[in-house]
Amino acid sequence: MDIRVFKTFIAVAEYKHFGRAAETLYITQAAVSARIKQLEEFYNTQLIIREKNNLRLTPAGEALLGHAHLMVSQMEQSKISISISSQQKASFNIATTPNVWDAFFSSRIYDAIELFDNLALGSELSVREAIQRKLDDRSLDVGLLTDPIKSDEFSNELIGHFNLSLVGSRADFDKDVEDYILIDWGITFQKEHALYHKVIPKFRTSTAMIALEVILSKGGFAYLPTELITEHLKAKELFEINSPLQIKRPIFMVSRKNKSNSELIEQFKNLFSNNH
Repeated sequence: MDIRVFKTFIAVAEYKHFGRAAETLYITQAAVSARIKQLEEFYNTQLIIREKNNLRLTPAGEALLGHAHLMVSQMEQSKISISISSQQKASFNIATTPNVWDAFFSSRIYDAIELFDNLALGSELSVREAIQRKLDDRSLDVGLLTDPIKSDEFSNELIGHFNLSLVGSRADFDKDVEDYILIDWGITFQKEHALYHKVIPKFRTSTAMIALEVILSKGGFAYLPTELITEHLKAKELFEINSPLQIKRPIFMVSRKNKSNSELIEQFKNLFSNNH
């Protein structure tokens, strides 16, 4: 059904006069009558009662009026949306877990923005499961994770590393401390941590910056990115503690294997070619 038919019906309902509706729509009165007839034939019911000097909607016409407004509105909105989309740049979307952002990608985001200057770059923080789901439905191009996604559908490429340091607001650390903060540094880290540490965490977080703020304000211990705490160590605000854990953690760039944007993903990977 032509959307102009519904616009005509709305005009007739508003002006309650075929002639005025025709003038508003810049069409002939005969065209107005033809469109109303077409609508009535489509719905197989009378929509308008035509009496001398009196035009009113039937109950069916009243019921249709709201739908007509909605259909015209949706059609206009779709035209606007398509017009905006046609003017937008192509996009490249990246997601990282909070820990990867804090330890690795936050210091490199400006390089990515510069690299993709001709694209609409999207970046978000999300949990591992959500990143995998969005890669799967192609709403993401790449994910940056500390552990690979073990699936035949995905490609995992090692693009870099970052170092962790066990630090605290004081130099003495043992399994009995009561202000330890456990940060989620990925599946491999969790396994190693459970093997080497029997300390009970007071607080858990996925974000290094939160842990750092808590330690600086309230005291405590945590594994934090070495890059993040260097100045605090120099200022004696934090103390580094010997750790039995492997403190060099990998960063994997994860993407779908059957991807259509391989060239862009390769350019993104090259940003980190000197990191490992």
